[in-house]
Amino acid sequence: MFSKILTAIDRSPANKEVFQEALSLAKANKARLILLHVLSGEEENSPIMSLYPTVGDHYMHLDPKIGRMANELYHRQWKAFETEGLDILRSFADEAIAAGVKTEFSQITGHPSSTICEFAQSCHADAIVMGRRGYAGLKEMFLGSVSNYVVHHAPCSVLLVRTTNEKNQQSSSESLESTTY
Repeated sequence: MFSKILTAIDRSPANKEVFQEALSLAKANKARLILLHVLSGEEENSPIMSLYPTVGDHYMHLDPKIGRMANELYHRQWKAFETEGLDILRSFADEAIAAGVKTEFSQITGHPSSTICEFAQSCHADAIVMGRRGYAGLKEMFLGSVSNYVVHHAPCSVLLVRTTNEKNQQSSSESLESTTY
């Protein structure tokens, strides 16, 4: 029986499916739901720091105003990125609370895989619910796999939600394999 369920939420289209699975599990176990979003430059559509190379604290171009403007733009974009993450968490938390599930949420900056495991340890989660991108083979080797890391390093049980997008990717690759001569 689970009493604390940590749910890793990202900005992917699958986050709603992951949340719904976690909410169902929390209801069935009368568990507390803990929603976590890890702010990371690795996340899709995250702001990108200035493309201007630096030497120490100095940008390598002639006009220092351009460097300051690029830095200010990045900080504004990052702040909007943070706000969007919190809005997603609040929306899911409101839905869970309306369904009668005790819920809390946190947003932490870090590397997603290790941050999820460390947070699960610190909040004494009994289970982690998360989605997966469905990477395999070379793509997984080069891009890494947050879900694979969490499965192997989590301090508790892990439920990987197979999302619609992942199922569609697999069925399209299967159909390609079956038509190859």
